[in-house]
Amino acid sequence: MHSFGKMHYEKLITAFEYLPLDFFSESTNIIDWGCGQAMATMVYLEYLQSKGLDQSINQIILIEPSEIALKRGALHIKKFNKSITTITINKDLDSVEHKDLSQNNSITNLHLFSNIIDIDLFSLHQLLEKIETNFKGINYFVCVSPYITDTKTNRIDNFVSHFNKFESTNIKKIDNQKGEWKGNGDWTRVVRIFKTTIE
Repeated sequence: MHSFGKMHYEKLITAFEYLPLDFFSESTNIIDWGCGQAMATMVYLEYLQSKGLDQSINQIILIEPSEIALKRGALHIKKFNKSITTITINKDLDSVEHKDLSQNNSITNLHLFSNIIDIDLFSLHQLLEKIETNFKGINYFVCVSPYITDTKTNRIDNFVSHFNKFESTNIKKIDNQKGEWKGNGDWTRVVRIFKTTIE
């Protein structure tokens, strides 16, 4: 478990390094989909701190079906930064409703998908429809997962390619199987980072 957690942390921290510098000057909302204990958000906040980046974060939305994990994640964020407004949605992704996600479209959104898109226990079509409907304007996506199979990776790529109908920029694509990355030789990663303007 310790080894897996370290790999997961490294996947996230190295992914954030590919976000363009001008993004950090924008006020943003963070949406952490299937957040667990909010590790992705915590690593992002730690990344900002380590780089001396004073980004204005309007609010953080944590979406997670496990009430225990969700409460723990919200507590982690509160301990890290008490001033950030944190909204918790205790639902699985298929159960999230549009009213849960109503947004100010003038603020840039950062969507974090950490070890979630490659899981086929929810409808990718429904997720995409919810994002399109509720997050008009500028959106950045950081999607990280371990490499499991080509089929799992293809699900992530289908998610990314869906947004090509909008004005989109693919920022970074990484595929590392065992022996192709750091760690003890067993570490793998699939990283997709992109920006899109949803109309």
